Amino acid sequence: MRKRVDRDYSDKVLQKADKLIREGRVMKISEQFFYVIGDHGKYFVDVKGSSIRCNCPGFKNRGFCSHSVAVLLTMLREDYAKTLDAAVKKRLQENLELIKRGEFPR
Repeated sequence: MRKRVDRDYSDKVLQKADKLIREGRVMKISEQFFYVIGDHGKYFVDVKGSSIRCNCPGFKNRGFCSHSVAVLLTMLREDYAKTLDAAVKKRLQENLELIKRGEFPR
């Protein structure tokens, strides 16, 4: 049985998911597999049919997390998909510039 969460927590998860998308931290590996760079680690999100799973501790405790919500948003809403595409390109360009200067991207 899944635990209920309060509205404030749900809003916080949505805000974090939006931030992950805007910062280009959601990478599509395949049609059903995603890599997400979270605030506290790097995680894999797997989507199979109508089921979604993330390997982060939050998902294991609550059955959802900002990583899985970010993936769902990019899959279900074209505006989020476009925002993510632009953010990933920007992030890659910034990393390339760091490498050119001899710095290590994080």
